[in-house]
Amino acid sequence: MQLKTIRGFTLVEFVLALTVIGIGAAILTSFVTPTAGSADPMIQAQARAIAAGYMDEILLRKHDEDPGDCAGGRGDWASIRCYDGLDEPPTDQFGNPIAALSDYRVTVAVSGSAPAGIAVNVSHVSGSVDYALQSRRGAY
Repeated sequence: MQLKTIRGFTLVEFVLALTVIGIGAAILTSFVTPTAGSADPMIQAQARAIAAGYMDEILLRKHDEDPGDCAGGRGDWASIRCYDGLDEPPTDQFGNPIAALSDYRVTVAVSGSAPAGIAVNVSHVSGSVDYALQSRRGAY
């Protein structure tokens, strides 16, 4: 007489396998989620450098309540007030676009009187970076 061998899993084996798979999935998602949401360090560093460059350029200008003529490019501007409302992709001080930085956007806001508040924001099209740099400029 031939005995039938029964194949399959017991309830204990099934619960143990399910527990191991659940713990493995939880560990895997804890590694994947922060990596997917983090910005590329190079994008962050470039945004910081762009904001610092614009801020340095603005702080070299005079603080005038009446900016006078703000026509022409940034190279012709004499007052920090001319930068208020600036919204553009990064360009050099003469208005020439920088092709390698075309994925970024720079906005500038100048508010208040002496000392004037200056805010430079740099964002990236990926949405992963929105870098803000703020400063004050006195009338001296």
